Amino acid sequence: MPTLRRGSRGNEVRELQKLLLKWGYNPGPIDGIFGARTEQAVLQFQRDHGLAADGIVGPLTWGALQSQQPGYQMYTIQAGDTFYKIALRFQISLSSLLAANLGIDPNQLQIGQQIRIPLPGPGPEPGLTRVVTGWLPYWVQSLAFQSVQNHPEIFRSISPFWYVMTPSGEVLNLPNAEDSTLLSYTTSRGIKVFPLITNSFDSDLISTVLNNPLLRQRHVQNIVNKLLQMNYPGIDINYENLYVRDRELFVVFVQELKAALSALGKLLIVSVHAKTDSTGAWSGSEAHDYAGIGQAADVVRVMGYDFHWQGSGPGSIAPADWVDAVLAYAVSTIPRNKIELGVPVYGYDWPQDQTATSVTYATAVARANQYNVPIISDTLLGPHYTYINASGVHHEVWFVDALYFGTLLDLVNKYDLRGICIWHLGAEDPRIYETIRAKF
Repeated sequence: MPTLRRGSRGNEVRELQKLLLKWGYNPGPIDGIFGARTEQAVLQFQRDHGLAADGIVGPLTWGALQSQQPGYQMYTIQAGDTFYKIALRFQISLSSLLAANLGIDPNQLQIGQQIRIPLPGPGPEPGLTRVVTGWLPYWVQSLAFQSVQNHPEIFRSISPFWYVMTPSGEVLNLPNAEDSTLLSYTTSRGIKVFPLITNSFDSDLISTVLNNPLLRQRHVQNIVNKLLQMNYPGIDINYENLYVRDRELFVVFVQELKAALSALGKLLIVSVHAKTDSTGAWSGSEAHDYAGIGQAADVVRVMGYDFHWQGSGPGSIAPADWVDAVLAYAVSTIPRNKIELGVPVYGYDWPQDQTATSVTYATAVARANQYNVPIISDTLLGPHYTYINASGVHHEVWFVDALYFGTLLDLVNKYDLRGICIWHLGAEDPRIYETIRAKF
């Protein structure tokens, strides 16, 4: 391999970046450009392996990088860290963590210090029995990311809203896309990032691409290019509100994308509208062919919420009997080990005869306290209450708390699904994480 240094470009740099990432060092995007972040990763690798720390990748550094598969990843000590907390976070034994860091005094850890985290060996992974992941909307990304940082041991992966498709098949960045802090954090903790691509709920937009084979192939290739550039393990396709006439073409697109991703070892996740039969309650749900999508995709996320929505009358966002019926239909058409239930953690506040506004758990509880009204607890429908504001307008509020969240997790267990995806992180009752531990 050629000697590489800052400013180098090409496939050899891309290979270098992949090796650094495999060893647990974050070189930034896998883009074939030897920039400052790649140089810092090289320097740290060299220091950790007793090499001359010059940032230049010559024969000795290449040899170390290409030696046997690393048995550990690197982790940078943060404020408040202890070996005990780190062992819990990465679901490893304290003794294995100490053994991997001989010579380091666990009572004298320094912020910024790097330690080794043993990688899990063969066999079943400890911890939760089901996958827990979550969506991070770009408009509240900082808040949603905080939920991940507060509970890194819970999340197997996350899906930030980072991309949007165009009528020409391009993949454009949304605000806050490719956030380096988020990527560095998740890499250090073994949390996979499956970014989401949206069609902005635009029926015409996705229809234009689906009905033109050249645009469809261009879109597939642009998705592939993005995954290669950023070294993502896969993608979440969130194309909603399709025309019913595009039902079969959407399956063709999913099949074509899956073929392209499989060749690269990447995973394909597809999010679908909830329904209790093949037709569903509206055109968007009918346009999602569960059987066709479920056969092609690696994971199908069934969005089990908005039974009552902003434009409807007030009521439960995800009634337990409806979610039960949704899952009964889903497992009849999709392998259950591919299904993740999209679980709500938000709420709606409906002014009388008006469109609702979305509220977080904290806002819903604070509003009840503000108007001094009791919250009615309901394990099958979710908590709710009514109030009259200062203008005399009657309001009805429905939301999700940890108790009702647990009811939905019981249904996931009942149907033995792969796991859940939370919509959306940052809006939740903080007690749901204890519920997840108890149920999963």
